[in-house]
Amino acid sequence: MPIKVLVFHAMLSLLLFETSWASEPILEIGDVQPKVSAFTFDGAKKPLVLQSVDEIAKHFDAKNSTNLKNKVDFGKQEVLVFAWRGSGQDRIGYEVLESFPEQIRFSYRPGRTRDLRQHVKIFVVRSDVKCIVNGKLVSDLEIKKDGQWSSTKLPLVGLMEGKAVEVRVRGILTNGIIAIGGETTGTTIRFGKTTWELELQNQKTLRTAAEKLNGKPVVVSGLVRTQKGIEVATRTILTVKSLVSGLPKEPPKDTMSERIMGKPFLRTN
Repeated sequence: MPIKVLVFHAMLSLLLFETSWASEPILEIGDVQPKVSAFTFDGAKKPLVLQSVDEIAKHFDAKNSTNLKNKVDFGKQEVLVFAWRGSGQDRIGYEVLESFPEQIRFSYRPGRTRDLRQHVKIFVVRSDVKCIVNGKLVSDLEIKKDGQWSSTKLPLVGLMEGKAVEVRVRGILTNGIIAIGGETTGTTIRFGKTTWELELQNQKTLRTAAEKLNGKPVVVSGLVRTQKGIEVATRTILTVKSLVSGLPKEPPKDTMSERIMGKPFLRTN
């Protein structure tokens, strides 16, 4: 067989492999380990959602970051990291429901032994798949209804209708942005492929927080609305009520989590 034909078939096989990889709804990654910062008390029920190379770098060292980045296409996929400490018998499972886009339901089963161990489960999932953990949708975006926060996905119906919507969103903050004609608030939050402007209302506490958290994960709440622009046809602006760090809280250094018959408690050293 001519060399050119062999090369063509090799390239075609590689293309089909990569396409298949990106089209799978979920893939488990078992050869990477996150930093200590990724482990939280509720990490088995509330996974970290990583949607960019920068977010990976915050929770993995250089070697593990490179390994994980080579397995993710952030244009089509995102990463879920379950990292927690618990019984050696703790388990996380999942099922893929038959629909398109698919729904993936994760379930956490706590163990009954008293041994305290670290657990890590890392999954690469397609961005259009709905992931549900213990009955709750996994999303960086929440909407407030009847006084309660509930996870949701874009697009927001109220926002499309020109209404202001009360939201809470987790993403990467960027401060000090300059645009042609001053058509920017100067601060944005990016989550997944979406970027919204943040209106800090000239509040000193919010501006100080934005400067301190520039380039870092944050959690922001407030009213989001759309506004017609000049250079940008439609601007999406979130008027901020609250702005805090989005890094997971680490367990206190002077406590150790244990389990008796599957029920967690804290023992102070």
